[in-house]
Amino acid sequence: MKRVGLIGEDPYDKLSIKNLIAPIYSKNIIFTPLMRSIRGGGLDNVKLQRALKVEIKNTQLDFIIFIRDLDALPSQNAEINKRVDWFKKLTSFKNDILLLNIWELETLIYADIETFNKEYGVAVKFTGNPMMINDPKGKLRHETRNVKKKFHESDCPELFKLLNINLLIKNCIYFAAFIKELSAKSA
Repeated sequence: MKRVGLIGEDPYDKLSIKNLIAPIYSKNIIFTPLMRSIRGGGLDNVKLQRALKVEIKNTQLDFIIFIRDLDALPSQNAEINKRVDWFKKLTSFKNDILLLNIWELETLIYADIETFNKEYGVAVKFTGNPMMINDPKGKLRHETRNVKKKFHESDCPELFKLLNINLLIKNCIYFAAFIKELSAKSA
């Protein structure tokens, strides 16, 4: 059994990813959230980065999944390079994985929009590349503004339990690459 750490910009992000991938990997991975109190850009804070390195050192893990939002388009190489450089500074194992969400983690919901529609009683139509959706969280909130059940960021952990991971792999290139890397390292 491998022990895998989860680091992200938000506790909901870590739990959402865990809920999404645990059904597939729970037979050979135990997921351990790290730095529970970090939010947003706190991962860029040098003081917190030192604390994170200490926590990583004191936790016996096989590897870590780093979850970050790019908040930019995939064509903005300078922004991608900033996140990759951040990852390289913090990574302590050769096996660590960076799950770089192009805008926000909520982009993945668009890769299985029918599950969202069913849960919130809406009829959002989406085809195409979910990586190109700017402000997916805001758009999902907007789509539920006139219905009884409103979308909130705190819904993501439960919603991610319902998403069809095969649709996410099929419809989202960066997530498919992440799953391929995770599968290779968890074997």
